[in-house]
Amino acid sequence: MNIIILMFLIISISILIYIFIDDEHNDLLQARLTKISQVNHIEEENKEEKFSLKEEIYKLLEPFLASFLKRKDKMKSTRQLLLEAGYASGEEEASKFVLKKIFFALMGVIIGICMSLMNRSAPLFSLFSLFICTYGMFKFPDFQLKSIIKKRSDDIAYNLPDALDLLTVCVEAGLGLDAALSRVSVEFNRTAPVLAKELGKVNKDILAGVQRQDAFRNLANRNNVPDLKSFTALLIQTDKLGTSIAQSLRVYADTVRTRRRQRVEALAAKASVKMIIPMVLFILPSMFIVLMGPAAISLMGTFGKSGIGK
Repeated sequence: MNIIILMFLIISISILIYIFIDDEHNDLLQARLTKISQVNHIEEENKEEKFSLKEEIYKLLEPFLASFLKRKDKMKSTRQLLLEAGYASGEEEASKFVLKKIFFALMGVIIGICMSLMNRSAPLFSLFSLFICTYGMFKFPDFQLKSIIKKRSDDIAYNLPDALDLLTVCVEAGLGLDAALSRVSVEFNRTAPVLAKELGKVNKDILAGVQRQDAFRNLANRNNVPDLKSFTALLIQTDKLGTSIAQSLRVYADTVRTRRRQRVEALAAKASVKMIIPMVLFILPSMFIVLMGPAAISLMGTFGKSGIGK
């Protein structure tokens, strides 16, 4: 009986993971261009079954999702999280993300029921485990999304001072701000792809006819990075007042580099405190065993021969 329940649990989880976890996360603009030009037509045909199944499930539950997402604050927070993670943030994408959370909650229900049937524990404990599994799996997509956001934010904050230095050099060499942003985006495409794509989007927005200030505001809204928000505010203010952008960039680049050094020093200061727990739990016990083990064995042998231990 337990083997049947375990097989059912594995099959259910595998199906849900296959449907709702994407294999790769490409740039949104590049994905749309690829879809329009049909360059990777063979790959699209291979994924057609998976995407069609997701679309059918979404269409089936679309009325329920529409009623669930009527709260504007809930929709706004979901769309903002998707935007900061680098994904499309329209209403349809937010609805699909909520649908993904619902199916993960169903996965948690299945896991909780199977655990209860396999353990045959008390009803109260079974109900508690069912609630924990359901709530944990419902929140799992949020945790995954926030992890992606934090990784992107840390990557942008770490590489921003170097990008500002190169941007300052390009502006002082005579390039305009738009051309300098494009040059920095190209140069940082390998070392800092996230920051390079964001700067490239700013340049593409400006070339598409978006006002420069709006393009900079969109850059700040897409990324929850304080240094980047300050950088966009500096560019907007410099563009309004008409001051020297090269001098402003040089001063701000030094400021951002100082902040990065201070963050690294803070992390280094916390390292000694964080090492206490693994040292006490893992390193010190093994050291005591290695150092005191032979002595303890020798003492046990000596006491055994002398008859003291009898």
